[in-house]
Amino acid sequence: MSTTTVRVHYIRHGESQWNAEQQAARRRGVSESFVRTLAAEPRFTDSPLSETGVRQAISLRARLMEGSDGLAAALRCAADGSCAAPTLIVSNLRRAVDTGLLALRHLLDAREDLRVAVLPALQESCHYADCGPLPLAAGLRLEPPVISAAAAIEAARESAEAAMRHVVGTAEAHEEAEAEEALSRATRHSVVGTVLAAQARALAASGGADAAWLREDGYHRLHLDPRHAEPEVFDDRRRLSDALRLARVVELDDAALGEAGCSRDAVE
Repeated sequence: MSTTTVRVHYIRHGESQWNAEQQAARRRGVSESFVRTLAAEPRFTDSPLSETGVRQAISLRARLMEGSDGLAAALRCAADGSCAAPTLIVSNLRRAVDTGLLALRHLLDAREDLRVAVLPALQESCHYADCGPLPLAAGLRLEPPVISAAAAIEAARESAEAAMRHVVGTAEAHEEAEAEEALSRATRHSVVGTVLAAQARALAASGGADAAWLREDGYHRLHLDPRHAEPEVFDDRRRLSDALRLARVVELDDAALGEAGCSRDAVE
């Protein structure tokens, strides 16, 4: 029986803004409980790359273009059309999306037909804000980067104000459910603006060329299966409960061991 070997290469995303904030807090000697509280702040939702993270992704691109290892050689081969292009997959979190797009830009520029699949199942699972993706934009696509931080903040302010006017109107009409939804929408607009502004600032530090490319080309090369665009599927944190149970098993929690059908003695 013949067999087929598939080589899989993993690229870890560059430093995110939450990674940088978390490390800075720990260097200041704050408690872990404070770090966990900080991690829940909405501004870290779908935490984008930091300036360092952007530089790391661009540095990786240079390594992949000029390196002598097997991955670099395979990408150059695919870029010049000498061999088949690889299947490219990223998670739905923008730190992973931006790392992948920036690092593989030379391949994507060379192969205009190539798309990058967005797979929510690869989403990191945790209870921190940075593990949740921003909501999808119109057309079931990931919200692309903005031109400037100021533009992101202004657009978010206008959207949030419009939503808040609706909150007031529906509240005065005693339409509580609609008012609650409008308030939730205003909050989402504010969070999206904050995150996109942070992303824009980090990208600007590396020059405008890559930021413009991400907005005008890179994010348009992403492909999300419509079946994965439903909110309860796109935000894959529904797997968190399983992850937490596994963590409790690893910690030899008696209740979790019982649920898993084993005993402490058996594990030890």
